[in-house]
Amino acid sequence: MLTIDWTSEEPAPAALQALAVAVASGDCPTTVERRFGAAVGQAAAAARFTGRPGEQFRFTRERDQTLQTVVLLGIGPDAPPAGRLRSVAYEAVRAASQAGAEQLVLDLRAVPGDATAAQRGNLVAQGLELGTYRYDRYIAEARRKPSTVRRVTVLGEPAAAEGLSRGQHIAASVMKARDLVNGPANLVTPTHLAEFAAGLARDLASTADVTLKVLEREDCERLGMGCYLAVALGSEQPPKFIHLTYTPKAASKGRVCLIGKGVTFDSGGYSLKPSDAMMGMKMDMGGAAAVLCALDAAARLAVPWEVHAIVPATENMVSGKAYKLGDVLTASNGKTVEIDNTDAEGRLTLADALVYAGKLGPTYILDFATLTGACIVALGPHIAGVMSKDDELTALWLAAGERAGEDAWRLPLPEALKELLKSPIADMRNTGDRGGGAITAGLFLSEFTEGQRWLHVDIAGPAMVRKPFGVNDEGGSGYAVASILELLR
Repeated sequence: MLTIDWTSEEPAPAALQALAVAVASGDCPTTVERRFGAAVGQAAAAARFTGRPGEQFRFTRERDQTLQTVVLLGIGPDAPPAGRLRSVAYEAVRAASQAGAEQLVLDLRAVPGDATAAQRGNLVAQGLELGTYRYDRYIAEARRKPSTVRRVTVLGEPAAAEGLSRGQHIAASVMKARDLVNGPANLVTPTHLAEFAAGLARDLASTADVTLKVLEREDCERLGMGCYLAVALGSEQPPKFIHLTYTPKAASKGRVCLIGKGVTFDSGGYSLKPSDAMMGMKMDMGGAAAVLCALDAAARLAVPWEVHAIVPATENMVSGKAYKLGDVLTASNGKTVEIDNTDAEGRLTLADALVYAGKLGPTYILDFATLTGACIVALGPHIAGVMSKDDELTALWLAAGERAGEDAWRLPLPEALKELLKSPIADMRNTGDRGGGAITAGLFLSEFTEGQRWLHVDIAGPAMVRKPFGVNDEGGSGYAVASILELLR
């Protein structure tokens, strides 16, 4: 982790030090000229730096006979939202590392905001830590470009120490989730996910009450998980149904079940994906990574909720054993499902997981899944789709996401669209028509949540990043970890 301190006094210049300054667009020219002189102000204006969000202007100055890289970072005219505050810190670390700096001075004194000191510290610490992230496991040592930044001094309104510590814990779990999602499918198998969960339980054993149960194929057969096991039929990799539990030492406020889609590779089955669409399907377990790693941080932060992370892990492959179009499956609640698309497999695995979670007597159930391309069509690549008939739970989740800096938008669950899931030979089909595909997926899942306070989050866009944005490079983002922890707080 980085060494982070927060102060109101700018440190003296030093070798291998970079300065990043947040600049508001409202008084950008005046601020730049007053701070750095007319020549820099003119150069920034010539480069069309106006302080808009995402803009940068870099230069080098000599100060006390020491060369210092300076980066101006635009924040816009108003108090930046949580996501932008994380991004400013992230961009500052990236710029400092590109300059080879070991120390970063991040000046946030011009950043207004209503967030508490602890929350500002949390968000800034997350951004700083995530700025150091690289997935370079398979890159030769000579070609790796790790971050050079080791220490950060933040200038601004003092932040509570617990905010910084919380942000660093959250970022560490986000980065663990990114490692899982970025790992190739020949490494990150269902067995690997189970072993990862076992590693978390071992690491947490001395500080928290964390237990692990892994159901094997035979265990799932006894529970009647016909939908989940059908998806697993085509793979040589055995399915692993993972149940990780954290119990707080003090009185619990309730029981929260977090379910994550854990398809470690999705070929589409007999509804085979084209090669280009299959290329990113190692990331189809982004939901699993999020819930496992969120539980890790929840235990380290001692949240006052009993938390269950449930992952029905499998591959979706093609073989002589694979499930087929036209098959009829029976879920663990007795509902029958006709298969009209083997590439709509995630909802089948989640169906049995939702039934399993419902038997634990939860206060809330939330599922996270890279479920549908239709959600990306509806909301774009940065925003998750949220579906629930529980208005209070939805409001809690959306507010948590806004505070955490992770974008989400509510989609409806109209009963009328269940007509699209009707089957002539079973209780339902596993897909509806092309139109409203994200919504009919949510409606399908709702059939396995009777009597539960349940919320579904389709993270297909923000969890699998194809073009960098915010604090995310191409690849896995670890989306939902921060929002889950904000909800549990």
